Parts: sequence; structure tokens; C-alpha cells
Amino acid sequence: MIGFRLVGLLGVLLVECSLAQTGEDKKTPQAEAIWPKIDAEFANPPPEFRIIQFSGHDGAPLPVEKMKEASIGGVELFMESDGYFKKEAAWENMGKAIEAANQAGLQVWLADDNGYPSGMAGGRIVESDPSLEVRGLRQVVKEGSGPGPVRLDLPKEAEKFLAAFLCPVVDGLPVLEKGTPVPVQPDRVEAEGIAGPWKLFAFVVQVNRDGTQAWSTQEQFKTNGRYGNLLNTAAMEKFVAMTHEEYARRFGPLKGKVAAFYANEPNLMTLWFKWEKELQRPGGVALVPWDVDLPMRFQERHGYDLLTRLPALYGGEEESSKLVRRHFWETVGEVLAENFSGRIASWAEKNGIQAASHPLLEESMLHHVIGCGDMLRFLEPLQIPACDLPMPNREAYNLENLHFGAPHNYWMPKFLSSAAQAGNRDTVAGLMDLIIARPSFDYTPLPGNIRRIVNLAAMGGVNQFMCYFVWGKYAPADYRAINEYLGRVCVMLRGARSAATVGIYYPIETFQAEFVPSPSTWKRDFWPKAWHRMEQRIRDQDEVARSLFLQGIDYTWLHGDSLEKAKVEKGWLVAANGRYRTLVMPEVELLPLTVARKIEEFEKGGGKVIWVKSLPQMGDTPEEHEKVRAMFAKKKVLSPGRVAEAIGGELPPGFTLQAGPDVLVARFNRDGRRITYLVNYRAGKEEVALTLSSGSNRSFDVYNPMDGTITGQKFPGKVTLEGDGSLFLVEPARSTAGNR
Repeated sequence: MIGFRLVGLLGVLLVECSLAQTGEDKKTPQAEAIWPKIDAEFANPPPEFRIIQFSGHDGAPLPVEKMKEASIGGVELFMESDGYFKKEAAWENMGKAIEAANQAGLQVWLADDNGYPSGMAGGRIVESDPSLEVRGLRQVVKEGSGPGPVRLDLPKEAEKFLAAFLCPVVDGLPVLEKGTPVPVQPDRVEAEGIAGPWKLFAFVVQVNRDGTQAWSTQEQFKTNGRYGNLLNTAAMEKFVAMTHEEYARRFGPLKGKVAAFYANEPNLMTLWFKWEKELQRPGGVALVPWDVDLPMRFQERHGYDLLTRLPALYGGEEESSKLVRRHFWETVGEVLAENFSGRIASWAEKNGIQAASHPLLEESMLHHVIGCGDMLRFLEPLQIPACDLPMPNREAYNLENLHFGAPHNYWMPKFLSSAAQAGNRDTVAGLMDLIIARPSFDYTPLPGNIRRIVNLAAMGGVNQFMCYFVWGKYAPADYRAINEYLGRVCVMLRGARSAATVGIYYPIETFQAEFVPSPSTWKRDFWPKAWHRMEQRIRDQDEVARSLFLQGIDYTWLHGDSLEKAKVEKGWLVAANGRYRTLVMPEVELLPLTVARKIEEFEKGGGKVIWVKSLPQMGDTPEEHEKVRAMFAKKKVLSPGRVAEAIGGELPPGFTLQAGPDVLVARFNRDGRRITYLVNYRAGKEEVALTLSSGSNRSFDVYNPMDGTITGQKFPGKVTLEGDGSLFLVEPARSTAGNR
């Protein structure tokens, strides 16, 4: 495990030196200096904490004075779509927009591509070199029985044959371990059949274009729909040269002018993206991502040949096939993190700015594999992990009942904030998206609906908000109030760290091992059985996460890379810039032995480990399987609905404030102080009684983002939250309200 090793070790050192997780009331000079600044910014949030508004794609001048009147904090600028990157007039307009925004004191973010998905430079990468277009690996199968000549011709969509294997079939199933390689020509495969039933598996490389997400947006953004191969070094070097470096050449140095580049939904492009008529790829074709260097990277990482095991990528329930799939997708995730997110983050750091990106369909761990190989590894290099925030109607957000799908996963940002905490990043961005899961678009949502989404996202760690609301249709005072509210939320939480003492293991290895490609994305009738099993796992994860949120139990997702380098200290697991006394293991089938040993050490040291529904049956090599099984064979398992009860209601160190079921609660540490965040997710005003887990008559500072006031209050006692409002209760109290 490579991706999180450095930041994991750094995180251990940072946590050991930090007061943030101890709960101690130690006021350092640094903290004493920071909080007066926070108080002043809370009253009047600076632009960097307010909404980043998307510009149009038409090159129109920015109405900066009206934006300032509406208290908009920044703008994400898009190059004009028509003639993308080719018109000098468009570059001139972009330069004017950057200058106008800078003079107005607005943040400037730059879209690194023409809409979405990022990674194609508006199609110009492939236009300049067709060999850099995204490729997929396709399996072609021919069945037969007995000896005799066998021939497969190259499908018309394919470029060449890569490899082929002839396997005996027993009881209707191919015996992959007994498959023999068959020589291939670029345009055909010729073989001799064997005694008994057999299957010939051949593998071709083909351009992946029709039915991709990139192809689906070509009309919207005036592109050619041809996507660069994110796994290909030359393709991504050209992407950065055409985009980031061209902006720097024309407008640089960028530091002080541009805050960040934003990459919107870069992905491996193997999803079939049509959902109206053609519900699956013609002929039932299923693709996995491919690049010519993948077999070499696989061999370097795992020590065996990928090409001789290609059939396992498309099926096989035996452990050997699952292990090949696990290793393949781990390799893909590692290459993608180096070649795309790592590349743009490194470039940004060298140029004094930041790189932000949100993956496609980040709410589903199934899609963490499809789109990224390993989403947390993809996010790890980025200075600003980001996500889409669905904005369904209120009636669709029934928090008390478990639902499945994007509108209901209000806990989804925890994936992003967990990656940010592991990398010691301060900012997590969320795009309030008016398209996702709505019966109709609403470009001017009501202020209460906006606050509701902001509050739920902030509980999950989002502290920078973006949108494409039609802000000009709001009264300036109304939009200013929206900006001030979310700006105050971001002032409080940017730089804060979750106080979670519960870690949830990120079981990406299990999903990688289970995953096989599908010819369809949206139609379950065409899904492989493995997708249905993974969907059930995701539902169970959602049930755990939802129950923890509703009961005010903070948690963090922990990647195996972080656990591998974690320390165990007196019953605490010190990992990823946090300290955990409970570790939840959600249906983990495959667990690397190094991680298993750390978990065993944690439990023997007094930590609590909760196994959900099943126990691990595999390690990360054949030699590890039995060792991992034996380590946990006698452990008890719980159903998802019992996890919160098993964790219990003990608060993080130093926290004493408790609320009833009428509000949601999240807890953070920041600069020597403890923040209890109360959220009213209902439209009506709520009076909430607050108690203390120990002691009495404790003083808190109450920060109200509705109006920017800071007041002192002693508890136990009651507070009133406006509809769709929130409060920050901060201890220890810094001073009386009269001294503010």
C-alpha cells in the first residue's frame, strides 16, 4: 500500500504533537491570536468563505459590481465553449475576467476543461494525437466442444487482439486455472479445440468513445466528445500543457491571481452513459480501462503476469480470480492517482495555487472502483477534495427513513473530508447541484432549502460552497443573506478537524475483488450478479452511516494505507490525523494481512472493533488467506442497524454537551477549542434542551450563522434554532459577549 503512506506517517506525527484530539483546555498563544480573527470574520465573512459562482461558457463580461452587491465570494471561470482554446478573443475575455475579479476582491477558480468531464481539453488532446484517446479492454468469447480448428476475427470496433486463452469447461463453468495461452495475430485468433467442452477467451483493445460520458456532453459543450486516456502519461502531460500551462503562460504568474483549478468529474470512462433508449452497450460489450503500460505496472506492483490472467477480470467466483481483480483495480487506482490527480496537484503546488476535483458518482463505492480504481487514493494528492451536493426537494430528504441513492446520501461528503483529514488539508468543496435527482430544475432554490443542504454538507466536512444558481433573479439582500450564512459556517469549519473517535474502514479491496464490468450502468436488468451484491453492501454501509449521523456519533473513513502505518496507544488507534477508540468493519471480505495485524494489535490494546455482517475470508496474496481467516474466525458480527448501539453514546474527549433527537449534532476541534455544531433540519423553529454529560453550569460561546452574533450562555439550558438554521456552541468560552 503506497498512496497514503507518507501522509499517514506525517499524520501520526502531527496528531502526537496536537491538542486538537485531546480535549484539553490548553490555550496556546497561537490559538489566542486566531480566535479574535475568527470572531471578526464570523461577523462579516471575507470573500474566500462565500459562494464561488460558476460563470457562463459564453465569454460574457463579469458583472462584478452586482456580484459584490450580492456578496458573492468568487467565480469559477469557464473558457468560451465555441472554438475552445482556439480563439484569441476568448483568451482576451478570460484575461479581462480574471483582472476584473481580482480588482473586485473575488476569488478566482478556473475550470480546467470545457464543462465536464475534465481530462479532454475540450477534445483537443485527441484532436492533436488520436493515439491518446481513451482505450478499453474487451473480452470476446467463443464456445465449442472437441478438437478442430477455431477462428475469431477482430470485431470491427476493435484495434487489435491482445491475448487469448483456451479453457476447459466443467459443469458449465470455465476452469480458468487450466487455461492455455493461444497465439494471436493483430486481426485474428486461430486455435485448435480440445477434448470436451471449452471456451476461447480473446481480448481486444478498442477506442472507447460512443456511449461515454464525454460523448454525451459534446453537444452541450461543443466538443468532439473524444476523451483522453487518464492512465496514459503522454495524454495527461498534453492535458496539463494545453490547459494549466497555457493559462500560466498567458496570465502568469498565477499565484495571487488564481486560487485553484477545478477538475469536474474526471473518470476512467468505462460507464455506458446512455439511459433512455440504448440501455446497454451494443452486443452486451463490457469494457475495463486500459493502457499499454498497465501490464508492466501490474507486474511491478504484484509480481506476476496480468496478461495470462485477463479472463479473471470478467468473472470467476474463486479466490484466485477475485485476487486478480483486486490487484488490477488497485494498480489502476495507483496509476490514475499518479497520472491525473497527483500530476495536477503537483503542478498547482509548484505554481502557488491549489488543485480541486470532484469524482463522478462519489456517493457509491461501486463507482469508486469504476471511476477511479480507488477514490480515496485519487483524492489524496489534491489540495481541495470536492463533491457534488444534490439538492432534492424537502419531501425527498426524509432523514429519519433509510433510502438509497444520491438524493439521500447526505453523509456522502464524509468520504471527501476523510481524505482531506488524512492529507491534513483544510478545505473541502461542494457544488450545490440543481440537476441531480430532481423532477425539474430549480435555478433559484429558496434560502431555507439552500441552508438545509449547506448544514447537512457542513456536518460531513464541506467548508467551501460553489453553485450555478441564477443569482441575478434573487433580490440582492436575499442573496447576500445566503452568502453570509454559508460564509459564517465556512469561517467556523475551515481548518477545523472532526472530533470523531469512530473510524469506519474503507473496504475498497472488497469492492475491487468483487467488481466485474457491466454492459449497462442504469438498468439493473443487465447488471452482473456481482453488482447486485455490491449494491446491497452499499445499502448496508448507508444504514450504518445514517444511524451514526442521526445519533450524533461522528466518524471518519479510514483507508487501509492509513491503518498500515497507524500507531496503537493505550487503546487508541492513531491514524490519518485522528485518534479512534472504535473501528467499524463493514462487510470486509478481503483484508491485507498488514492491515489485519494492525487491527488485531488495536483490539488487544483495548480498542473496540465491530464486524458488520461478515468476517474477512481473504488476504492480499494466496499465502495470506488462511492467516487472515484464522485471526478473526471467532469474532461476532452485528447487523448494520445495531452498530450505533454497540458504539454507545460516549462523547469525544473534552466534549460534554448533549442534545436530544430534535437536532443533528456534529463535533469538531479547532485551535484549542471544541465546537458542537447543532443543525435544525426542519423548516420550523425548534427549541432544544441541552444537557451536560458531566458537571454543570458550564459556559459556552454560541455562534449564530443566521445573524453573525456571538453570545455567552451557560448550560444545561435551552437554545432556539431557526428553521433550517444552525448554531455553533464553542468551549471553553473565550470571553463574555460584552468583550466582543
